[in-house]
Amino acid sequence: MRRWLRILVTVGTLLVAFGWMQQTKIAKAESVGYSVSTITPKNQDDKQVTYFALRVKPSQQQKLTIVIHNSSNKAKKFQVGVNQAMTNTNGVIDYSQSNPKLDNSLKVGIKDVFDKSNTQKVTVKGKSAKKVTLSYKMPAKKIDGMILGGVYVKELKNDKTNSKKNGVTISNAFAYVVGVRLRESGIDVAPDMRLHTVKAGQISGLNQIQANLQNPRPGLMKALKIVSKVTKQGSSKAVLTQTKENMAMAPNSNFNYSIPWGDKQLAAGDYTLKLDAYAKGGYHWQFTKNFTISQKDINSLKNRINTPQKNYTWWFVAGGILIVLLLAIIIYLLMKNRKKDDDTDETE
Repeated sequence: MRRWLRILVTVGTLLVAFGWMQQTKIAKAESVGYSVSTITPKNQDDKQVTYFALRVKPSQQQKLTIVIHNSSNKAKKFQVGVNQAMTNTNGVIDYSQSNPKLDNSLKVGIKDVFDKSNTQKVTVKGKSAKKVTLSYKMPAKKIDGMILGGVYVKELKNDKTNSKKNGVTISNAFAYVVGVRLRESGIDVAPDMRLHTVKAGQISGLNQIQANLQNPRPGLMKALKIVSKVTKQGSSKAVLTQTKENMAMAPNSNFNYSIPWGDKQLAAGDYTLKLDAYAKGGYHWQFTKNFTISQKDINSLKNRINTPQKNYTWWFVAGGILIVLLLAIIIYLLMKNRKKDDDTDETE
């Protein structure tokens, strides 16, 4: 009996140790081997942040400095550029697009003040750091609100780490972004929201109702919450509903807010979207818009049902709990058996 208990304890311990080792390996694999910091100038108007939050003047020229730290043993090559802040389809401010489609409300963008010479390739030796300088020039005419963008730093690799999933090659890439906010006044311009087109569409092959939302003002929209409901025209019964929180919108940008069809099979017909949007600062916008889904739309979308991806997280949690319980039972039986042996020795 004791021998089998010892074997079980050994196997259980090895399983736990193997799991910890696997986690450590994954963590090490995810390390990108470099980081980026800033040297903030005197006109930094928010000392609590590490990105460039600058108070500027018309026609002002200035050089900004970032530092790329290479923590690996080998030299690394990086692409450095300055990108316009956009809003992606998840309602997240995105600085990764080097040549995005700009919103028609944008009058002065980040690339109007940072010219093409700021796009550069930099090599940093192993276990060292290197300063990189970027310069901008503000327009002569005073601007309202803010210009928002980011310094985008991406490692250049000769052989990318690729993986295949469902026949699609996926390239793993990491990048750092340092935000750049330029404003000539300490008073922020209030954001605004407009609803444009509403139509059926797809994201990653899954059917969605897509409502194009725009922030046409040079003000940042924070803590955005959207409550949406789709009904048949003339009916109050909801066909689709969704509440989404913790989003944001960049100044002078737009994005397609998407409402998944879920496991429903929408038919061609006339529908109504009712949308309430709330943002930090007490802002509230309400929209009601009719739209049509034609049979042609249905056919082009192949009328796919959005089957949710299976989430195995709880299976792993349950497995971990089961292992801990088994170990606890094994330890209990060992202690009980040992006490029994001690009692037997005392009796003898």
